[in-house]
Amino acid sequence: MRKGLRFAVSAIALTFAAGLAGEALATEGMFQHAYGLRHKALAGAGVASAEDATAISLNPAGLVDVGDQFNMGISFFMPFRKYEATGTGFIQPGTHKSDKNFFPAPTLAYVRQLDSESAIGFSIFGNGGMNTSYDAFPNTTGGCTAAVLGGAPWATGTGPFCNGKAGVDLMQMFVSAAYARKFGDRLSIGIAPIFAMQRFKAYGLNGFAGLSQDPANFSGRGYDWSFGGGVRFGITYKPTDRLSIGASYQTKMWMSKFDKYAGLFENNGDFDIAGNLQVGLAYQLTDDLKVMLDYRRIFYSDVDAISNSSITGLQFGASGGPGFGWRNTNTVKLGLEYQYSDDLVLRAGYAYIWPNPVKGTDVSINIIAPGVIRHEITGGGTWRMNANNDIDFAFMVAPQGSQTGANNYDSGITKLKMYQLEFSVGWTYNFGAGSTRAR
Repeated sequence: MRKGLRFAVSAIALTFAAGLAGEALATEGMFQHAYGLRHKALAGAGVASAEDATAISLNPAGLVDVGDQFNMGISFFMPFRKYEATGTGFIQPGTHKSDKNFFPAPTLAYVRQLDSESAIGFSIFGNGGMNTSYDAFPNTTGGCTAAVLGGAPWATGTGPFCNGKAGVDLMQMFVSAAYARKFGDRLSIGIAPIFAMQRFKAYGLNGFAGLSQDPANFSGRGYDWSFGGGVRFGITYKPTDRLSIGASYQTKMWMSKFDKYAGLFENNGDFDIAGNLQVGLAYQLTDDLKVMLDYRRIFYSDVDAISNSSITGLQFGASGGPGFGWRNTNTVKLGLEYQYSDDLVLRAGYAYIWPNPVKGTDVSINIIAPGVIRHEITGGGTWRMNANNDIDFAFMVAPQGSQTGANNYDSGITKLKMYQLEFSVGWTYNFGAGSTRAR
């Protein structure tokens, strides 16, 4: 046990360092579809069925059901983003792809049962984010040519916005502790305070800086950091031995401002992290097959910098100023878990997201944040190497999503497109006597 704990402490330090160095990832808007590998394989379903210690990130009430356990994994995330523009006078027309299509993302969790009725846990995981990076390709639009000839200090005659290589890099990382307790045989509750960190940079956007109340802090300021927190609450109720009902709610993360981007984000750099709610059922259909059905809602309207229209009549950075025009999203998640043998569990999932987070009226600014995924197809499993050690694996395919609209800040039409792939592998260590079956 002590040897395992020492290893866990070392892994925590390694994951924390890797997380700080990691890049942004997002499937459901700016959020991951799931955090732990077993739930990733279920398309993020399982709020009523804790699969491992990473339940702290989904429903902390489930920690009383997983035993003493350490879990770590890494996901290799591949988003493929591009835009297609026609009839534009400033944004470079044609089809242009974003670079940097490969991002590693670690996760880690530990849970310990205090007694037969309570447990504590700890986890580090990436919540999500967004990343784009467009090359400094020649910009031949009339608006860009006029800016270059007119001596505009930001105009380079290249890139999607006439300001060279352009994009954003947003990473969100959570560090969370949790406490869970049973009340009788049927009910458990959990609470998980969360410390949140964000890292952000924007570049190549100064073509829009004239629309900001603080042009010097709009783009090209390098990385800036934001810190804050919130809390996740969870509950699980088991009316029968085969049926579980679960729910969790994560508050908005109240974050410090991005001072270096006070001219980009609403209210002088405010950029909190949206809250979300997830509810679901898990039913043991047979001794070997479990079915999970979840609903998740992400409240992007909690954050003005995300939800405000990109055209408000105010300047960027002002209170009530422009945002990205994102809508609240709903996701239905279906997960299947099959006990193939004592040593192998197989999982599959599907999720559907509606409405499209990005409105057609806000496509121009969302060239740098094309969160347009609508479908997720997942699979994976757990292989029990021995009583104490499990290998977890998962994959995700998100078919191409898109959004089309007229350009708010330009003429013409723009279409955003993105599809994604993800492959994950992890290790779970079960303390004590371990388990006689994979789970």
